[in-house]
Amino acid sequence: MSKPQERATDSSVDKIPMSQTTVIRDLYEFYTGFEAAVHRRHRLYGKIWSWRPVLKRSYMLLGAEANQFVLVQNPKLFSAKKAWEEFIGVLFRGGLLNRDGPDHRKFRRLLTPAFRQEALDSYLELAEPIMNQSIASWPRECPDIYGRVKELTLQIALRVFFGITLEKELKTYNQLITEVVAGSIAVVKTPIIGVTYHKALRAREQLIRLLQPVVKQRRQTPTKDMIGQLCQVIDEEGHTLSDDEIIDQMIFVMMAAHDTTASTLASTFYELAKNPQYQKLLETHSVELDAKKTIIQDLPEQLDLHQLVIKETLRLHTPLKVILRVSNEGFQFGGYEFPANQPINVCPAFCHYMPEYWTDPYRFDPARFGPERAEHKKSPYAFIPFGGGLHLCLGQFFAEKFLTVILHKVILRHRWQIPAIETRKFQQVPINVPKGVLPVVFEPRLG
Repeated sequence: MSKPQERATDSSVDKIPMSQTTVIRDLYEFYTGFEAAVHRRHRLYGKIWSWRPVLKRSYMLLGAEANQFVLVQNPKLFSAKKAWEEFIGVLFRGGLLNRDGPDHRKFRRLLTPAFRQEALDSYLELAEPIMNQSIASWPRECPDIYGRVKELTLQIALRVFFGITLEKELKTYNQLITEVVAGSIAVVKTPIIGVTYHKALRAREQLIRLLQPVVKQRRQTPTKDMIGQLCQVIDEEGHTLSDDEIIDQMIFVMMAAHDTTASTLASTFYELAKNPQYQKLLETHSVELDAKKTIIQDLPEQLDLHQLVIKETLRLHTPLKVILRVSNEGFQFGGYEFPANQPINVCPAFCHYMPEYWTDPYRFDPARFGPERAEHKKSPYAFIPFGGGLHLCLGQFFAEKFLTVILHKVILRHRWQIPAIETRKFQQVPINVPKGVLPVVFEPRLG
């Protein structure tokens, strides 16, 4: 593989394959059947090609080697900020995805203490009553499990991140955050009164006004929630976060953590309904731990099988299918020459199905992540549901701990089925969620 700074000669560089479909077809397939569209183009063009899914030419690089090249080996060559600012730059300004270079490193260093083990343990303690109360209240016939888990993850996020527990405040924040997220994925990003994007801008302003007194209070009285942690952080160089910077980060974290966690939980319900033998195995494991009165902080490390199930769900139903970057300068990869200032994308979701990395990749098989097989370790960066490199998701361990503990608590109370499961489909972009509703029928676990 050539080094990024080398330039290929005209005779040694082939023209990058371009999808022969129309811009409208590319756009339609991107939003309605992303994975099928990528797989079809892979069959036609191989691991490197371009298309126009967002009305501009975008280059797709597939495979573990591409993931490593773009995300890990050449951090200065690719910009996350340039890639994401068009989509979330205004509504989620200040977030880590909207920062590059020294600026990104500084803020990541300041945010890291809020995601260390001690902090994560305190978050689990704060969230446990919410988990118990919410899961116990689920009806036998649940018309939409995605709606339920989204409500649960929002309540957890508001308690853990902001320290909010009052029902009235929960509803207010829920509405505002929902509007901001809707604006970030709106096709038309023009602040015309009444349209989704304008509502999102107003919702962001309201969130800022609500959070300003919360930050001031946490400055005076430290708390265990995340906003309280960030108010007290000082790095080794004496840097702190301003009130505005804390609010910007918290709004971004709410978006990043809430939707992706709800997506993974809904997908886990789906896969375990299709594979009920794993419900039984998880139940045995959970009951044994529950009998030992294991405290919640110690649960994640002991829920071995639950961790494997979550990993396999993340492989099959990666919440974010594609990772966006923009090239800062021209480079070579895979025998092709790429220009500067162009969208360069890698696709974890495709990589998670490639048979060169996975045995029977379309089968739900959590054991592939166990120590005896460890398929995810055979090729570096073949399994990257949380990204990689400098922009590796800071909340990875937070998400993994909460997902396994929530699954454990659900398994202790319920067995479930999904009616007509063979007809259920998932929307894949901008985030993996069930199309329509995903009804679940619960059977209380006795004993």
